[in-house]
Amino acid sequence: MTDLIDVQSIVAAAQRIAGAVLRTPSVASPVLAERVQRPVFLKLENLQVGGSFKARGVLNKFSMLKDDLPGARFVAVSGGNFGIAVAEAAKRFGAEVTLIVPQSAPSSSVQRMRGAGATVLVEDDVYSAFARAKALEAEGYRVLDDCADTLIAEGHGTLALEFIADCPTLTDVFVAVGGGAMLAGVATALKAVKPDIRIWGVETHGASSMSQALQAGRPVEAQISSVISTLGVPMIHPLMLGHAQQYVQGMLLVSDQEAIQGMRALGEDAGLWVELASGTLLPALLAHASKLPEEAVVGLVVCGGNLSAEDMGRCLEQVRH
Repeated sequence: MTDLIDVQSIVAAAQRIAGAVLRTPSVASPVLAERVQRPVFLKLENLQVGGSFKARGVLNKFSMLKDDLPGARFVAVSGGNFGIAVAEAAKRFGAEVTLIVPQSAPSSSVQRMRGAGATVLVEDDVYSAFARAKALEAEGYRVLDDCADTLIAEGHGTLALEFIADCPTLTDVFVAVGGGAMLAGVATALKAVKPDIRIWGVETHGASSMSQALQAGRPVEAQISSVISTLGVPMIHPLMLGHAQQYVQGMLLVSDQEAIQGMRALGEDAGLWVELASGTLLPALLAHASKLPEEAVVGLVVCGGNLSAEDMGRCLEQVRH
């Protein structure tokens, strides 16, 4: 049986990273509320240090590793946000890191990683990226894996403590799922504070590793075809799967095109500059809203905003065609 995260570990993580991350705002969205006929609140992690929630987990991890940093070499695979968080934390703590990204990673994210002083290697796809990391591990590098790390998941869970404190009436919270660490941390925190709350995971059809794992009852290797690099994790770790099995009400799937349209709508309707992973939430909510109780109060974890105008333009061009 999988050992689940304890909420007290998330509380400890919040104390550990206090002052290093922002307490991001939770705001109501009247326009989205009108569209779904239920109150909607947004947790704005797109405003977080590094542009996404990833800073929470990574800083929690590095805070616990600080005595081991001298002389150590770290490697991590990232579709964008995790790499930015690792690069910026490594600069803060004086650690040496190599980041491996697929070609689909946003160019702006790669520039930020390099700008923070990290070595960045670009591979053809996410499978090649993980294989390269495995090879470096054999050379003595220590792997930072946000898909399988309790400390990182606990750090991510700190955003949920803030969200439920700001919006105690929440009944349904929607979370984009890549490797599942944010889902694990957020679900643990929310369920500890409010056991009846419903947690909905959101993936794309082309990056549905958690949905497939839940259906199979075990981790399975998914074929990743989604353009959303931050969600492109081929296989869910048993630790994260165990939390989803325990806490998640259901998984919702959207297309890449719907995610792009959701990204655009969050900009036009909610005034938010967000990336594609955040864009998945709106189409998932719109498709599922009629199935929620009339008294439901919805929360969306707007997980990140690391997207350049150039990258956004390319995404929107896909919708036009």
